[in-house]
Amino acid sequence: MSQGMMSYAEPSVEPSYLDPQVDDDWLGRALREALAKSRQVSVEDFQKIFQSGVVQKLGKEREALAMEKYGYKTRRAMLKKMDTCSVSVVENQIEIQPTHQKSLDGWTVTTDEGPFPLYVPGTATDAELGAVLREGFKRCTSAIR
Repeated sequence: MSQGMMSYAEPSVEPSYLDPQVDDDWLGRALREALAKSRQVSVEDFQKIFQSGVVQKLGKEREALAMEKYGYKTRRAMLKKMDTCSVSVVENQIEIQPTHQKSLDGWTVTTDEGPFPLYVPGTATDAELGAVLREGFKRCTSAIR
């Protein structure tokens, strides 16, 4: 994921699909690799990328691929079970922000109500990072389940 005005699927990076039973070490390693490939973009660059339609097209393609890989028959079935955390690095700390699913394809965070972010030092092991990400997923909430 890259960040501009919002997070979006980085067009130049292939997605990483993990086994649902992946261990913490592998999960942390995959997250660290994804963070290394992410970037921050200016508002102007974000507007160019977003208006080109590439992000929207990739989003649909990646949704279809995930549905096929994990055996979902409908987009609704997949999204209804989906937990989402945003991840960012600030001053050598990794922030994992669980989200609240307010609609089928809409997630939010209310800073005064939670779910609240988790922080991991950038020096954490892959297993520690994976364990905290897994905890972040457990803290996600939903209005539709």
